[in-house]
Amino acid sequence: MAKEQQGITETTGQKGIQLPEIIVPDKTIQKLIFVVREQQVMMDSDLAALYQVETKVFNQAV
Repeated sequence: MAKEQQGITETTGQKGIQLPEIIVPDKTIQKLIFVVREQQVMMDSDLAALYQVETKVFNQAV
């Protein structure tokens, strides 16, 4: 089940939890990807911003 609210689509995940579906242009994400020792990586602060949460909250979830 999807629900449209202020440009963000919410979808139902496991156990009925509402998970936000965030749409970000590919070029925006590509600018945030770095290559370190032949591995593609992203900064935790950039990922937290994409998911619209604080970095501390993002790291606790990981």
